[in-house]
Amino acid sequence: MSNKPISLKQALHRANLGISLFTFIAKKAKDERCETNLNNLIALAHGVHQEVHHALLKHAPQPPMNKLLNCILYRKSDPLGQASFRAGLCTSLYEVILEQASQHCSEELHDLLSLACDINQEVYYSLYAAVNGEDE
Repeated sequence: MSNKPISLKQALHRANLGISLFTFIAKKAKDERCETNLNNLIALAHGVHQEVHHALLKHAPQPPMNKLLNCILYRKSDPLGQASFRAGLCTSLYEVILEQASQHCSEELHDLLSLACDINQEVYYSLYAAVNGEDE
Protein backbone atom coordinates (compact mmCIF):
# COMPACT_ATOMS: atom_id res chain seq x y z
CA MET A 1 0.00 0.00 0.00
CA SER A 2 1.35 3.42 -0.89
CA ASN A 3 1.48 6.39 1.47
CA LYS A 4 -1.08 8.24 -0.62
CA PRO A 5 -4.69 7.42 0.30
CA ILE A 6 -6.98 6.02 -2.37
CA SER A 7 -9.80 8.19 -3.76
CA LEU A 8 -13.33 8.00 -2.38
CA LYS A 9 -14.42 6.30 -5.60
CA GLN A 10 -11.77 3.61 -5.11
CA ALA A 11 -12.74 3.37 -1.42
CA LEU A 12 -16.35 2.75 -2.47
CA HIS A 13 -15.18 -0.02 -4.79
CA ARG A 14 -13.02 -1.56 -2.04
CA ALA A 15 -15.88 -1.34 0.47
CA ASN A 16 -18.11 -3.12 -2.03
CA LEU A 17 -15.50 -5.88 -2.37
CA GLY A 18 -15.32 -6.05 1.42
CA ILE A 19 -19.09 -6.63 1.65
CA SER A 20 -18.81 -9.59 -0.74
CA LEU A 21 -15.77 -10.90 1.10
CA PHE A 22 -17.58 -10.72 4.45
CA THR A 23 -20.48 -12.73 3.06
CA PHE A 24 -18.02 -15.47 2.16
CA ILE A 25 -16.14 -15.16 5.48
CA ALA A 26 -19.35 -15.48 7.53
CA LYS A 27 -20.34 -18.64 5.66
CA LYS A 28 -16.85 -20.13 5.99
CA ALA A 29 -16.70 -19.34 9.72
CA LYS A 30 -20.02 -21.14 10.26
CA ASP A 31 -18.85 -24.10 8.17
CA GLU A 32 -15.70 -24.34 10.28
CA ARG A 33 -17.81 -24.11 13.42
CA CYS A 34 -15.77 -21.27 14.86
CA GLU A 35 -16.59 -20.13 18.37
CA THR A 36 -19.77 -18.10 18.83
CA ASN A 37 -17.80 -15.10 20.09
CA LEU A 38 -15.70 -15.03 16.93
CA ASN A 39 -18.78 -15.36 14.72
CA ASN A 40 -20.37 -12.45 16.60
CA LEU A 41 -17.25 -10.30 16.15
CA ILE A 42 -17.21 -11.11 12.43
CA ALA A 43 -20.91 -10.16 12.19
CA LEU A 44 -20.18 -6.88 14.02
CA ALA A 45 -17.31 -6.03 11.67
CA HIS A 46 -19.54 -6.89 8.70
CA GLY A 47 -22.22 -4.52 10.00
CA VAL A 48 -19.76 -1.67 10.50
CA HIS A 49 -18.35 -2.29 7.05
CA GLN A 50 -21.87 -2.06 5.54
CA GLU A 51 -22.51 1.25 7.34
CA VAL A 52 -19.27 2.68 5.99
CA HIS A 53 -20.21 1.43 2.50
CA HIS A 54 -23.62 3.15 2.71
CA ALA A 55 -21.99 6.44 3.73
CA LEU A 56 -19.58 6.17 0.81
CA LEU A 57 -22.49 5.57 -1.58
CA LYS A 58 -23.80 9.04 -0.77
CA HIS A 59 -20.45 10.85 -0.98
CA ALA A 60 -18.22 9.12 -3.53
CA PRO A 61 -18.07 10.60 -7.04
CA GLN A 62 -20.41 8.70 -9.35
CA PRO A 63 -22.91 9.36 -12.15
CA PRO A 64 -25.71 11.75 -11.08
CA MET A 65 -28.46 9.14 -11.46
CA ASN A 66 -26.62 6.66 -9.20
CA LYS A 67 -25.93 9.37 -6.64
CA LEU A 68 -29.60 10.40 -6.55
CA LEU A 69 -30.73 6.79 -6.22
CA ASN A 70 -28.25 6.15 -3.39
CA CYS A 71 -29.38 9.29 -1.55
CA ILE A 72 -32.97 8.07 -1.72
CA LEU A 73 -32.13 4.50 -0.66
CA TYR A 74 -29.67 5.40 2.11
CA ARG A 75 -31.14 8.60 3.57
CA LYS A 76 -30.07 7.73 7.08
CA SER A 77 -26.44 6.92 6.29
CA ASP A 78 -23.73 8.59 8.32
CA PRO A 79 -21.68 11.57 7.20
CA LEU A 80 -18.10 10.88 6.16
CA GLY A 81 -16.67 11.90 9.53
CA GLN A 82 -18.78 9.31 11.31
CA ALA A 83 -17.93 6.69 8.68
CA SER A 84 -14.23 7.47 9.13
CA PHE A 85 -14.59 7.07 12.90
CA ARG A 86 -16.35 3.72 12.49
CA ALA A 87 -13.76 2.43 10.03
CA GLY A 88 -11.08 3.43 12.55
CA LEU A 89 -12.84 1.56 15.34
CA CYS A 90 -13.17 -1.43 13.06
CA THR A 91 -9.37 -1.48 12.80
CA SER A 92 -9.17 -2.26 16.52
CA LEU A 93 -11.92 -4.83 16.15
CA TYR A 94 -9.90 -6.59 13.44
CA GLU A 95 -6.97 -6.97 15.85
CA VAL A 96 -9.19 -8.95 18.22
CA ILE A 97 -10.78 -10.94 15.40
CA LEU A 98 -7.41 -11.87 13.87
CA GLU A 99 -6.02 -12.91 17.25
CA GLN A 100 -8.98 -15.21 17.91
CA ALA A 101 -8.99 -16.52 14.34
CA SER A 102 -5.33 -17.47 14.56
CA GLN A 103 -6.14 -19.66 17.57
CA HIS A 104 -9.48 -21.15 16.55
CA CYS A 105 -9.82 -21.14 12.75
CA SER A 106 -8.12 -22.40 9.63
CA GLU A 107 -5.25 -20.55 8.02
CA GLU A 108 -7.44 -19.86 4.99
CA LEU A 109 -10.09 -18.08 7.09
CA HIS A 110 -7.38 -16.13 8.90
CA ASP A 111 -5.99 -15.01 5.53
CA LEU A 112 -9.46 -13.92 4.34
CA LEU A 113 -9.92 -11.92 7.52
CA SER A 114 -6.50 -10.34 6.99
CA LEU A 115 -7.57 -9.30 3.50
CA ALA A 116 -10.77 -7.76 4.90
CA CYS A 117 -8.63 -5.91 7.45
CA ASP A 118 -6.42 -4.51 4.67
CA ILE A 119 -9.48 -3.37 2.72
CA ASN A 120 -10.82 -1.63 5.83
CA GLN A 121 -7.48 0.11 6.36
CA GLU A 122 -7.47 1.50 2.81
CA VAL A 123 -11.06 2.71 3.16
CA TYR A 124 -10.26 4.27 6.54
CA TYR A 125 -7.24 6.17 5.21
CA SER A 126 -9.29 7.44 2.26
CA LEU A 127 -12.10 8.63 4.54
CA TYR A 128 -9.63 10.17 6.99
CA ALA A 129 -7.98 12.11 4.17
CA ALA A 130 -11.35 13.28 2.81
CA VAL A 131 -12.61 14.40 6.23
CA ASN A 132 -9.38 16.19 7.16
CA GLY A 133 -8.88 17.85 3.78
CA GLU A 134 -5.73 15.99 2.83
CA ASP A 135 -4.97 15.38 -0.86
CA GLU A 136 -6.42 12.20 -2.33
